[in-house]
Amino acid sequence: MEICRGVSIVSGMPILFIKKLNAVVCSDLHLGYEGVMADRGIFLPKTNLKRIKEMLGRSIEKTGASKVIIDGDIKNEFSKVHMEEFNEFRELVDFLKGLDVEEIHLVKGNHDNFIDRFEKPFDIKIYRQEFLLKDFLFFHGEELPESKEGKLLVMGHLHPAVGIFNSLGVKEKLKCFLYGKIKDGREIIILPAMNYFSEGVEVNMSDIKETPIFRKMLNVYSMEAICIDYKEALSFGKVKDLADIL
Repeated sequence: MEICRGVSIVSGMPILFIKKLNAVVCSDLHLGYEGVMADRGIFLPKTNLKRIKEMLGRSIEKTGASKVIIDGDIKNEFSKVHMEEFNEFRELVDFLKGLDVEEIHLVKGNHDNFIDRFEKPFDIKIYRQEFLLKDFLFFHGEELPESKEGKLLVMGHLHPAVGIFNSLGVKEKLKCFLYGKIKDGREIIILPAMNYFSEGVEVNMSDIKETPIFRKMLNVYSMEAICIDYKEALSFGKVKDLADIL
């Protein structure tokens, strides 16, 4: 599904394909999640990295992308690099290079402390908070971008989702992309989380509007919510209309 000219959602997955860059883009992988949670006494099946590799593999096969851009939070732990994070980070990089990906770009997010040391040994490119490539400005999102360049902004961090109630009155969450314009007229896309265990933050029910991007640059209610279910993408219309209904 095309969101805007030359920028599309790949097969209902939380992944963008930008034709002009021949790149797939994703965010908020939170590698090592199960290992970090196990240290806290919460034991989860080892699912996250497997699902991420499957989705990235399918997206690269479908699009022929030669670049992968990860828009922040490739790891989960704040204060250190957990052994599980390191092992999964290395496994993912090796997997992508095995698919003949020529360039891997990582924009550091708030979870990505202490990963700069892996830039040279892993042969990837790491940027602090934002990265401009041609007409596209990638930034994670906990800080506002400093650059005034880029016709399309792409961010992660917020894990957007739409909250809905089924016929039994049970609330469900659907991960979604958000698309709109910031105050200066530039377009922006907010990515859903790639992490399997992240259900997301309900943009139509929560106080997500209090985050810096929405307080200073963007009205969340004016954005279009495009929900995904790993098979297809479907526009749910404006967040304002969803909030009014629910």
